[in-house]
Amino acid sequence: MILKRGVKIQLLVFALITVLGVSVVAVRYIGIGRGLLGNQYTAYVDLTDSGGVFTNAEVTYRGVTVGRVGPMELTKTGIKVKLLMNSDRKIPWDGTIAVVGNRSAVGEQYIDLQPTKKPGPGGEPAGPYLGDGGRYDTIPADRTRLPVSTAELLRNVDKLISSVNPQHLRVIVDELDKAFNGSAADLQAILDDSDRLLKTAEEAYPDTSELLHNSRTVLDTQRQMGGHIHEFARNLNVLTGQLRRDDPALRATLDATVPASAEATRLIEQLSPTLPVLLANLTTTGQIMTSRIAGIRSLFILYPLTVAGAFTVTPGDGTQHLGLVLNLDSPAPCTTGYEQVKRRWPQFTEKRETPLNLGCKEPKNSDKVIRGARNTPPEARQPYPRVPQGATEGAGFPEGGATGTAGSGEAANAQGSEGTGRPAADKKTGEQGGLTTLSGNSLYVPVSSGSVELAGYDPSTGAVYGPDGKRYLLGYSGGQERLLGDSSWKMLLLGPLAR
Repeated sequence: MILKRGVKIQLLVFALITVLGVSVVAVRYIGIGRGLLGNQYTAYVDLTDSGGVFTNAEVTYRGVTVGRVGPMELTKTGIKVKLLMNSDRKIPWDGTIAVVGNRSAVGEQYIDLQPTKKPGPGGEPAGPYLGDGGRYDTIPADRTRLPVSTAELLRNVDKLISSVNPQHLRVIVDELDKAFNGSAADLQAILDDSDRLLKTAEEAYPDTSELLHNSRTVLDTQRQMGGHIHEFARNLNVLTGQLRRDDPALRATLDATVPASAEATRLIEQLSPTLPVLLANLTTTGQIMTSRIAGIRSLFILYPLTVAGAFTVTPGDGTQHLGLVLNLDSPAPCTTGYEQVKRRWPQFTEKRETPLNLGCKEPKNSDKVIRGARNTPPEARQPYPRVPQGATEGAGFPEGGATGTAGSGEAANAQGSEGTGRPAADKKTGEQGGLTTLSGNSLYVPVSSGSVELAGYDPSTGAVYGPDGKRYLLGYSGGQERLLGDSSWKMLLLGPLAR
């Protein structure tokens, strides 16, 4: 039989395809000739049992095929499995475990190489690598995992079933039937809610993962602060123990709080007519103190030193230690600025107007009169604080204020001609718009005209007798500011002493 030329060509092509297919299968899947081509390297796994793995089974790393199982040899402690690995795959030796797994329920075992350490920089696995020679060629038995054998699984299932009493199982089934009978809708709702809960948890997984990751920082901080937390707990225990021991005293204190608060309330009610007036009048004192803050600060600095130095006079030995130092003209008196002043001898006692435009003109670095007014601390440059308009006008006349025996009309006349309480001062007569400064047992007394008239003052009763012979009583609970103007603070200080 003579074959045609076309048939011969077809048979030749079919033969070439067959040879190529068999070669690819033999080299790629069976592994024939890989060692000669340099496409593979050899590694080993020590197993205590084969676990069902067989020659030519797959070897995977992170789920990717990286080689085939070669021949297996018996050893004194188990078997040594030869692994034929692809040379283009680098498997880290340190931390890698070999797991004999099942691809399906019917078997088909394979060896899965699983890393337990993070990859190095760039995502590449860190060395040393499997197959580098020496001990790096073999994965030891303590880093291998075998599947549970079917016989062992069946034995465990048989033991589990045999351990259950059929009578008890029947009771359990009956009780479950009673428990869930008629609750299908509730069970369905529970399953639906559980499904929604799982979906919500899956959506919140990134936040949950970040929370768990950041919680490590919190836990590390708690561990570092453990000593302080223990110390705080001990101190808290001591505090609570002391509170428990002092419980009777604390209860007595709490019981006494009610009458004490009642007394404080009554005190506030009693002070309510006078306290606002006092606070209003103290605004002037506050203005003066604010403008003299530098001097007050200097006083507070020097006062403790002065008190401490006083103890050198009375050291506590029953005697007083005094000394006399004649430091005449040390420092020398200041005469600069007083050239036009006439010398006044002690024998000259008549009243003379005091010039107010004189003072020491020595420079501040002069050694004369170092304690003079020119060396006082400089005052603040800001203007004096101003009291809001009407802050003191509302003090009014509370009950017990300035009242006259002749009636409220005469008392009202005691407020001055303008009713402001602060008339302008007259430089020639010393009068303040109808208010005259009196000496002895006299007081600021208003007059109805421009003439100056005197009135008596009885310090034992606080009564003022006007020029018309009427008796006025200047109370201590308010009204001083309207009657006395800028000098009302004197009455607040001296009035109680006079009574």
